[in-house]
Amino acid sequence: MASADSAKAVFDDSHYAATPWRKVCRALQLGPRYYFWDLPRYFASRGRRNLPLWDPAALLNPFKEFRPGVPGSGALPPGYDEALARLAAAGVRLTIPRVRLEALLRLWWEARAARGDVIECGAYRGATSLLLALLGRLNGLRQAVLMLDTFAGMPAVSAYDFGRSSGEFRPPADQVELIRRQAEALGVADRVEVHQGLFADTFAALAARELHFALVHIDANIYQGTLQACAFTIPRVSPGGAVVFDDYNGVCDLGARLAIDEYCAGQGVKPLPLSASSAYLRL
Repeated sequence: MASADSAKAVFDDSHYAATPWRKVCRALQLGPRYYFWDLPRYFASRGRRNLPLWDPAALLNPFKEFRPGVPGSGALPPGYDEALARLAAAGVRLTIPRVRLEALLRLWWEARAARGDVIECGAYRGATSLLLALLGRLNGLRQAVLMLDTFAGMPAVSAYDFGRSSGEFRPPADQVELIRRQAEALGVADRVEVHQGLFADTFAALAARELHFALVHIDANIYQGTLQACAFTIPRVSPGGAVVFDDYNGVCDLGARLAIDEYCAGQGVKPLPLSASSAYLRL
């Protein structure tokens, strides 16, 4: 496991409920609206998207942040401690909760033999992508990491995005330039691609390339971006690859859950629980 000093320096927990007490407070704060307002509208929305109205697993979403473990016994990638220390030294701060990050890393490591690169749809400040790029370099993997985001906050939300609003997750104005400087400092600038803009525009530009993915990380939070990310990336996942949906079980992310279920229903697959709010597919 990573040293306490490295973890303290690199994990920024101001964006989420990091302790049991904070999780309880958040559940009490969001629970009433979730059960009495958002969830009934979500069930109605499932009918409009030709999905079964009843989704009993969604009833447990406020409790899933208390789930501590991850399935399986896969190891974290070699070099994890070193990578955290190097990120901290480069001024990178991870805003994804540690339990979700480590679940993601275990799946990435298990899927490392799959053909293709890594793509993150919804990168926020780019820290997770930089970590994956650095771990790939430390372990001799020939993978590029494609980092997609508006880097200007969440785009317009739809009628299905009950818990989100436009402009959320807005990083500093110079975030893209900061990411490029951090990539240089980490020695991964040659394997990181930063794609700024709406997913639809980025996917249109990428469509001409023969892309294959070993790992897809979708963290768009809202319906439209999530559905677009699923439609573009999942058909390009190589056998043995993995898809992680960061916010499938998120209390504020029922629009993303709706989009994931809509896409997966058409493919005859269903996401499996991973850790806290995240879920995954192995292909």
